[in-house]
Amino acid sequence: MGLAILAIMVIAVGAALRVLAPGLGPKGGTVRLVSYAVMFGGVGLAFLNAVVLVEVGEVGVKHFLGSVEPVALEQGVHIINPFASVEKMSIREQSYPAQGQVTTMESQTSEQLTVQLEVSMLYRIEPTNAPGLYERIGSEAQITSQIVLNAVRNGVRDAVATKSINEIFSPNRRELAADMEREIQAKAGDRIEVVSVFVRDVKAPQTVQNAIEEKLQREQQVAAEAFQTEIIQERATQQAEEAKGIAEAQRIISQGLTPEYLTFFYIQQLTEMPEGSVVYVPTEAGIPLMRSLGGGR
Repeated sequence: MGLAILAIMVIAVGAALRVLAPGLGPKGGTVRLVSYAVMFGGVGLAFLNAVVLVEVGEVGVKHFLGSVEPVALEQGVHIINPFASVEKMSIREQSYPAQGQVTTMESQTSEQLTVQLEVSMLYRIEPTNAPGLYERIGSEAQITSQIVLNAVRNGVRDAVATKSINEIFSPNRRELAADMEREIQAKAGDRIEVVSVFVRDVKAPQTVQNAIEEKLQREQQVAAEAFQTEIIQERATQQAEEAKGIAEAQRIISQGLTPEYLTFFYIQQLTEMPEGSVVYVPTEAGIPLMRSLGGGR
């Protein structure tokens, strides 16, 4: 719009020079040429203002004298009313907060415990909604501050309010993020499209953190004690099996120790003993006899 006003002023100056040229005498011809050049420059400025380039990933909202064109300008070159203005909006996925940052907010769980969350979101503006958004709210920055910010704050708090502290600190945060995404979309309506919500970090009150740490320590202690119990049980099983093996061996040996075998074994051992060895021979009376082995045996 500013360029169009400048073009009008330049054309008006050129026209004024053209009107004044006949009264300037010999210099009138030169002034007439200058007036034509000035007016031509003004027409060029007006033409430049009539050509609008909408970049890739953008749409343009055309408005003139308080009236907004209901159909957005798609990417490409467009010829429009030189006195109209075009507000360009990005329809690419955008992050909130911008540049990969996170927004920190406090919410209460279903037990009325306050937790602190770090949340970020990806969203996009639907191209067909751009004219209506501009007419009702304003520029892209105003849309972010009024729609996106409020939707994120209210949606996150409503989603957390339905969760217990255990669900909030569950290792799987996809369900929590999905609930936040659903609540944020409900708050934003069809004005923006929520693509994804990310829960970066969750911090509980100090008392809850202490309770969680104590619980983890107890669970680790119980797991260690269970492991020790398994080791003791395994050792006991091994010892029982070993005792069974020894008892079975003794049973087999005792069954094989007949009087005939013992006599044979006694004689065999005597033949292998060196000369001069003293042998104690048991008797039925319980009085052992001693015998010295000689050369003839």
